[in-house]
Amino acid sequence: MPSDLPLQVRGLTRSYGRLVGLHRLDLDLRAGECVALIGANGSGKSTAVRTIAGLLEPTDGTVRICGHDPHVEPGAQAARAALALVPDTPLLYDDLTVRQHLALVALAHAQVDDGLAARIDALLEHLGLSARADFLPAELSRGMRQKTGLACALIRPAALMVLDEPVVGLDPPSQALLAELLLDAKARGTAVLLTTHQMMFADGVADRAVVLGEGAVLDRGPWHEVRVRAQERGWLPDHG
Repeated sequence: MPSDLPLQVRGLTRSYGRLVGLHRLDLDLRAGECVALIGANGSGKSTAVRTIAGLLEPTDGTVRICGHDPHVEPGAQAARAALALVPDTPLLYDDLTVRQHLALVALAHAQVDDGLAARIDALLEHLGLSARADFLPAELSRGMRQKTGLACALIRPAALMVLDEPVVGLDPPSQALLAELLLDAKARGTAVLLTTHQMMFADGVADRAVVLGEGAVLDRGPWHEVRVRAQERGWLPDHG
């Protein structure tokens, strides 16, 4: 597989015993492009992103993030370095504040320099987290924990950003802010893969769509064309 693509997936399959959660997904994602995985609950969206991100082992097929396999060393380390993951439930440490989370991520990705504190402050301000910068996760609302996870993904450079239901827990102004941040990331060349039930949110950021149903690809193509077909055929949940 060529290494110049941020993401290349071939025949990706994930089974849970006899239950097939994802069946032979193919996907290429170019720099600066956003692909939205859409479909009803249980369609395989989260299984897809978790397997792509290396959190689940594939039953069959291959994943390459900038040419590296996220499931096998030594490629997994390079794949993790290129990937910024925002899961549906942020993975936060109980004993670290919001600010400390960002500093830890920056340290892990060799982004520590004299300007780090200012970058953290600016990102916290932009996301409306400044007043809660020294709060622990238990002191935050779900929306604020979600924003903290987003901030952790944005504080370091990434060739690929993967977001699983990123707008859950966010109010409309925060959803609009997230769309703006993703557009900025795309403009810098970051490839974005996301799952969402909020079609209006995806309208503002997605270039292409893949519709999943019972783990299989039902449709794919330009975002606005696929969105219309998916709604007409009843493939989407009853959300915005």
